[in-house]
Amino acid sequence: MRIAVRSLGCKVNQVESDSLVGMLAALEPEVVGIGEGPELVVINTCSVTTTAEATARKEIRRARRANPQAFIVVTGCYAELAPELVAELGADVVVPNRSKAELPRVILEHYGFPTDPITTPPNEFWGAGERGLYSDRVRAFIKVQDGCNAGCAYCIIPRVRGRERHRDWRGVLEEAEALAAAGYRELVLTGVRLGSYAGHPRGVAGLLEELVAVGVPLRLSSIEPEDTGPELLEVIGRRAPFIRPHLHLSLQTGADRLLALMGRRYDTGYYRRLVQRARELIPGFALTTDVIAGLPTESEAEHRATQDFLREVRPSRVHVFTYTPRPKTRAARMPQVEIGVRKRRTRELIALAQKLAEERMEPLIGQTVDVLVERAAQDGAYGHTPDYYEVFVQGTTAAPGETLRAKLEGVNGYVLRARVDSAT
Repeated sequence: MRIAVRSLGCKVNQVESDSLVGMLAALEPEVVGIGEGPELVVINTCSVTTTAEATARKEIRRARRANPQAFIVVTGCYAELAPELVAELGADVVVPNRSKAELPRVILEHYGFPTDPITTPPNEFWGAGERGLYSDRVRAFIKVQDGCNAGCAYCIIPRVRGRERHRDWRGVLEEAEALAAAGYRELVLTGVRLGSYAGHPRGVAGLLEELVAVGVPLRLSSIEPEDTGPELLEVIGRRAPFIRPHLHLSLQTGADRLLALMGRRYDTGYYRRLVQRARELIPGFALTTDVIAGLPTESEAEHRATQDFLREVRPSRVHVFTYTPRPKTRAARMPQVEIGVRKRRTRELIALAQKLAEERMEPLIGQTVDVLVERAAQDGAYGHTPDYYEVFVQGTTAAPGETLRAKLEGVNGYVLRARVDSAT
């Protein structure tokens, strides 16, 4: 059967979509694009921002227009938040996050296939197992945690993802071994709030040490600063670069008043010390982060404080978001910064992020680095270094999954240019 799957938003959604396709083996799925005549369309939505919601609406409408006879199933965070609207847009079935474990049964029963009883309670951990969609054998994401108990003032995720759930480390190890046997070259641990992981007695640090024995390099996706303790830094430092020397530590703002107002569990002093300690303990450490422009009540001085703090901690990449009020959050009831000011601050932060990236990358020119090839392109291939710099290696015909020794020659935006090192 021809099926199309669109996974919007976070890596957790990507893992869940991939696992779902693996559970639909009875359909003998052939994965195609939404415009390639699928009989089944699954859209796994996001609602972290109003932009994400708009993208979800656009994808649902596009899927229905392009495939009037298809069976369209919509799930994910936006399906949790606005199920009636999702149905009006063209979904045949809406499956909110709390019922995601029902997805395989809903789809298979629609096509007349018998199904075993669903054994995963609707609000428990779901989204691990067989892979079916993103099987390029390069990088596999492993979901180890779901939900969030933090309740930051601006964030809707606890409402749409629920309370925290954690996967037992033995199940994670078993899946990692299966992915290694299938030929994946890098494994990435992910979760809605990854750092809170409690499925191992020693948390993420203990899980990483268990997974080292699998023999495939490991990476962490985004992790909260307050969840990143000394033991985790020490484990990464001892095992780097096998455990990749990169952390994405969400900052959100460089103003302490706003961090407290938004319910963040750290201040700039803590964040500064954390980054300093990471650079001391982890050889070749690279930092990436997020910031939000125009949080409620943000002043010009606080906007400048965020810029100054970014200059101080020197991340290699900054993801900049414009604040948009999320329904039924505390921040939505606070005094709002005028939208034009929010957009202008966003532009200024993006410009600074580009400048900081160039400053971090330019000293790398002339070095020889390892690049895990992820996709071929005209006259070369794209991949990432262990510290998560994106590299375009010119003139190579290397296939995805190969690791190249490449000499860095220049910078183009956020991408380093390189050629295969002839000396290796």
